[in-house]
Amino acid sequence: MLLVDDSNVVRSIFSRVLSDSGEIEIVGEAGNSAEALSLLRHTHADIILLDIEMPERSGLDALPDILDAAQGARVMVVSSFAEENGPAAIRALELGACDTLAKPGRSGFAGRFPDLLVEKVVRLGNSVRPLSRDGSGPADDGSALNAKLALNRPHCIAIGASTGGIPVIYEIIRNLPDELDCPVLIAQHLPDAFMEFFARQLSSHTNRIVCVPKPGTEIQDRTIYISPGNAHLTCVVAGRRRKIEHLQHYSGSRYSPSVDALFESVAEVYGPDALAIVLSGMGNDGTAGAACLSRNGGKVIVQDAETCVVWGMPGAVAKAGLADAILSPGSMTRLLGQAVKL
Repeated sequence: MLLVDDSNVVRSIFSRVLSDSGEIEIVGEAGNSAEALSLLRHTHADIILLDIEMPERSGLDALPDILDAAQGARVMVVSSFAEENGPAAIRALELGACDTLAKPGRSGFAGRFPDLLVEKVVRLGNSVRPLSRDGSGPADDGSALNAKLALNRPHCIAIGASTGGIPVIYEIIRNLPDELDCPVLIAQHLPDAFMEFFARQLSSHTNRIVCVPKPGTEIQDRTIYISPGNAHLTCVVAGRRRKIEHLQHYSGSRYSPSVDALFESVAEVYGPDALAIVLSGMGNDGTAGAACLSRNGGKVIVQDAETCVVWGMPGAVAKAGLADAILSPGSMTRLLGQAVKL
């Protein structure tokens, strides 16, 4: 692990807390972005903890360069600014950070924060990408499915994502064919406080309406609906109309918002006219919902291991035999382009 923070005190605390866990090795420390980039030229780290507020060049400004130099390392932004300014945390995720954690005031380091820091780092470290048989890179876990998928024009697209999913959501939405005017429903694992900002950021990538809808909202074409973080976004049939509902309790998943809850409702409402997309994320949220979609005739495509930050959610769907295709984000957009011609 590499620690990047301009405070000697903070680096010392982080180093002690993480090393004392017995599961984490600190391979280097940097007091600014330039030092971090210099270290990465000859030091390999699986995880990088990155502060935002640093002299000369902020962590956010340097994040793309750090990711390029890190050769696959995962970056977690740990900053007081991430809590005080939600947009900064979202921006970090947009740029490719895997996770964010609010840094407490100096007195807060003795509270719950150390345990939370270790927990997040260990979980991130355990979420490795699958390797090929020779250990050289991501495994081919079913890409042969890609050439056989015939995708009809969907009447609804449901997207589920977590760690590493936000940049891919932007890419997909930004490249949606104009002729593909069906509604898009998104369950992205994020705290509720960030959802409205996420919606505003996403709207800057498209001319479609983007919103965090209220319960009872009628589902319209050319509209993107984002789940709140404190409830599960679902859809229901109300007479001849389809509407948004918020499910407050869903026993089938420990995640909120739940991709499974979204997919299951889309399977019931849209059946064979539904398309589900599972993007990068830890865990297996979306697998049960993908099974419902498959039973009802819907199509499920998942992000490939090579382009995922974490091949957890898409990997679980693929390993369960529920993926109609395993694709890179670029291939997904090309497939959607082909669907509007059918």
